[in-house]
Amino acid sequence: MSSQAGRLKQLIRANEVLASIDSLTDLLPQLLRLAQDVTGAEASSIMLYEEEKNVLRFALAMNDVLGEEKMKELKTGFELPLGQGIAGWVAENKKSVNVTDAQNDNRFSKVADEKTGFKTRCILCVPIIHKEKLLGVVQVLNSIDKECFVVEDQELLESFGHLAGVALVRSELLVQRLNQLKFETQLEAASRIQKQFNPKQPELDNGNYIWGSSVPAQFVGGDLYDFIPNSDGSWYIYVADVAGKGLPAALIMSALWTRIRAEALNEKTPGDMLKSVNAGAWEFMNGEVFATMVLFRYHPESGRCEYAVAGHPAPLLVDNGVVTEVERPFGLPVGILDDGDFGTTEFVLEKGQSMIIVTDGVDEARRADGEFFGEERLVNTLQGAGDPPLGEELLKAVSGWRGETPPNDDTTVVEIFRS
Repeated sequence: MSSQAGRLKQLIRANEVLASIDSLTDLLPQLLRLAQDVTGAEASSIMLYEEEKNVLRFALAMNDVLGEEKMKELKTGFELPLGQGIAGWVAENKKSVNVTDAQNDNRFSKVADEKTGFKTRCILCVPIIHKEKLLGVVQVLNSIDKECFVVEDQELLESFGHLAGVALVRSELLVQRLNQLKFETQLEAASRIQKQFNPKQPELDNGNYIWGSSVPAQFVGGDLYDFIPNSDGSWYIYVADVAGKGLPAALIMSALWTRIRAEALNEKTPGDMLKSVNAGAWEFMNGEVFATMVLFRYHPESGRCEYAVAGHPAPLLVDNGVVTEVERPFGLPVGILDDGDFGTTEFVLEKGQSMIIVTDGVDEARRADGEFFGEERLVNTLQGAGDPPLGEELLKAVSGWRGETPPNDDTTVVEIFRS
């Protein structure tokens, strides 16, 4: 009775110890040490279940009889199909087994004994199960103080198996959480890096105003805008929208940003520049992904706007509350074909007029009930926003429309305005 009470105390202590261990590496040795102490066994081993392969993987063994050198013969990584061996039978049937004569049990494999010189007399093996899900098996070998393990030993080890299941699940959840936190930290770093791609608002003379903002749907996104000065005082102003969102789109976006910056050094017309950008982008897009673009070359002194479009929604001209789409010259999105032509059109942005360029994250913004912000609401917002600049008011309207609903797409607005 006193021996049984002592083991129950060990079981309670085992629960306290297992609850304090976070790492699977630290957990397995403790599991085996506690399993041996609870049952009074000479040796123990644990095998974990790999659901994808439907096998048990040998994780760790402990033996108080053999020295460390002999134990090195038992290497981790060994896999056992369910149903094979005593451990495989226990795992397949999810039932404990108490083998009192291991050498004459046809399920018992003598390979480990032959390698180490240890002689297994009896085995007590129980499944590790959590909420009816198999996690592995734990087995103890050779009772120290009696010939074989008894019913009380089996009951104790089964109780210990339940504790082990909880500990393994807890350890796995902690690992997953740590990995998630690590990934989120990496994404936050990527977000900070991507923000460096957004240009500073240039300070222009004679009442000229260029402004832009981009809000990714996730940590990072595939929308892109930039303001690039030219030697003649003009500015390249563009908006690009890479298909998709998240990290894959962000990687394409960064490559596209680099390509556009390189081509801008040649100071070509917007159509010719898009042609060169497309040729370079094809090398890393290969028609598998694409980006829509609007590219302006804006001359602040005169208000002259040269522009080309690559499959992007038409820019919107706002003049005294009247909103109209400007002519959209033909051009396929960048990255679809290895060669393409892009027409260049021009007009003059008069004083008091505003040019708005958006990505589809604006009109396709959804609120909780699934309704889109829509083109009509976009136009009404620009009409009712008062005097330019209008871009910030438009973004506020989109954000207000979504409310607490997370963005479903990257949202970008760029504005050119002459006061």
